[in-house]
Amino acid sequence: MTIWILRQAITPDEEAHVAGRVHLVLPFGEAPDLSGISDLAALRRLLQALHPEDPPETITRRAERIWPLYNGMAIEDIIAVPLPSRRELALAEVTGRYHYQVGAGGADVHLVPVKWHDKRVSYGALRRYPELLAPERPPMFEVGSPKARVLIRDRLPHCYNRFARWKWLLALFFAMGAVRLAMRLTGQ
Repeated sequence: MTIWILRQAITPDEEAHVAGRVHLVLPFGEAPDLSGISDLAALRRLLQALHPEDPPETITRRAERIWPLYNGMAIEDIIAVPLPSRRELALAEVTGRYHYQVGAGGADVHLVPVKWHDKRVSYGALRRYPELLAPERPPMFEVGSPKARVLIRDRLPHCYNRFARWKWLLALFFAMGAVRLAMRLTGQ
C-alpha cells in the first residue's frame, strides 16, 4: 500500500463535506485520457502528439511528472488530503481504477474513486515531518519517510495495519516481563 499526499484547493465549506466525495481529482493538468497508456514511452508519444511545438525536454519533464503518479497508484492505496482550515489530513482509500471525463467547459478531469476513513491526522502529529505539508512540494507525491507512513497508517482501521490488533498483547506481555524483572531485583 502506497500513501500519497494530494493537495487540492478546498474551501472551508468544502472541507466540512469532504467525506461526501466519491472521487478525487488527480493533478494531471491538461493531459488527455491516460487510460490507454501502458508505459512511459507511450505517454511521451501522446504528449508529443498533443504539443508538437514543445521541445523534447519539456515533453520528458511532463511525462516524468505524470507517469509515477499514474502508474504507481493502485487500489487500496491511501491518499491523504490536507484540510488547511481544520489543520488535519483526511484519509481516503483508492477503491477503483483511474478514469477520465470531460468536465464543464471541456476541461480534462482525471479521477480516482475513493472511500473515506473516519480518523484523521492532525497537523500537530506531523510536526516532525514538515516536508509533507511544504508549499514547494508538487500537488501530489508519495510519502517517502517510513516513520511518517507508519504515523498515517496507524490512523487506519485494523484491517490496514496488520499488527494493530496485536499491539495491546505485546504491550501487556512486555509490561508483565518488566514487573517480573522488578520483583526479582527487589527480592520479592
